Amino acid sequence: MPWRNHLDVPGTQDFSKDQSPTTTGMCSLPMARYYTIKDVDQKALYLRGNQLLVGDPSVDNCCAEKICILPNRGLDRTKVPIFLGIQGGRRCLACVETEEGPTLQLEDVNIEDLYKGGEEATRFTFFQRSLGSAFRLEAAAWPGWFLCGPVEPQQPVQLVKESEPLARTEFYFEQSR
Repeated sequence: MPWRNHLDVPGTQDFSKDQSPTTTGMCSLPMARYYTIKDVDQKALYLRGNQLLVGDPSVDNCCAEKICILPNRGLDRTKVPIFLGIQGGRRCLACVETEEGPTLQLEDVNIEDLYKGGEEATRFTFFQRSLGSAFRLEAAAWPGWFLCGPVEPQQPVQLVKESEPLARTEFYFEQSR
């Protein structure tokens, strides 16, 4: 059953085997929690190359990423602001501006540094909104833009406007070890 807690985003480079963080490669902060994040079709987030994709590990030759989640203590806690880290928290999901509008990218920023306030962190922050047992993740730097899963497997997650019809913006978090 999905957990209704904070989340984090993970990734791997080698497509053939699980490279989830080892005990030594994980975030050292005691409040860090790890989750597998799945879309409404129960397809998991995973890393391939430099993209966070959605797929079925039993079919798509991928391994569900363990996402590290920490709160952003600098923003309104009632909005549940969180950071999403992958690869043990060594890389984080960020929202960046492009000519086409906001987009997602993974950056080599340590989640612990973000938590400790080492740099401006709003673009790395998502507000976690509860929808029963599911969650929506709104970009703190881009109000009204949400993390969205693709319709087809093995495609990257992206940001979409809240008004986008048929957007797949609901995710389930399953606590991971």
